[in-house]
Amino acid sequence: MKRHCSGCHRPFTPQDLCKEASKTLEAERKAAGQEGFAFRCYMCPDCQTDDLFVDVYPLDGESEADLHRRTQELETMTRDLPKGDADVVVVERAVHPPTA
Repeated sequence: MKRHCSGCHRPFTPQDLCKEASKTLEAERKAAGQEGFAFRCYMCPDCQTDDLFVDVYPLDGESEADLHRRTQELETMTRDLPKGDADVVVVERAVHPPTA
């Protein structure tokens, strides 16, 4: 899946990934025992927009309808958050990310 900047719609490249920020958020998520989603942060070199992608993955045994419902709940929750430094983009994914 190709990711695009929420500001200028430029396609992100692997070099645009903010590895340290992504690693930090992922470590905090794992330490809190949260499952079913992952964080990836990107910074657009053209318009300087920071995007935080929340990739939502199916939990073991979760139905497709429940996955869609959980994705919608996350989208609603992120819309209701105060505007921060990054734009939050919730993306439903069919497959789990590779484990590191």
